Parts: sequence; C-alpha cells; structure tokens
Amino acid sequence: MTKFLIAALIVMGPAAAQTSEVQPKPSVTDREQVQADRAKAAAEERNAPTARPWDRDASGKRPWERSSVTK
Repeated sequence: MTKFLIAALIVMGPAAAQTSEVQPKPSVTDREQVQADRAKAAAEERNAPTARPWDRDASGKRPWERSSVTK
C-alpha cells in the first residue's frame, strides 16, 4: 500500500505543478515592428528641443550665425 502511495506521489507531482497554461504572445511581424519604430522616431523628433548644443562653438554661436568673417 505504501509503495502505491509513493509511486502515485512521484507520478502526480510534475502533473500537479502544471496548473495554468501560459498563452504565447503573438509574434510581431517585421512590418509591424518597422511601423512601431518609425512612429517612435517621429514622436521623439516632435518632442526634441530646438536648441541643439552640438552644432555650436565655444561662444555659443552657430558657424553660419557669425556677424563678421575672420581672415
């Protein structure tokens, strides 16, 4: 009797651990991924600040905003 109980516990243990089924997430197609990336880039472009510090020199002026050209 005890052998049957032990065997039943060993066999039923892994089956009892599988209580819920996980639904696989539907895969995103390449086209949908590209559309999402483009939408994200467009939103970032709209929200980007207009002041771009990387195109200014040490004095804070852009190269095309110089009032006098030095020779």
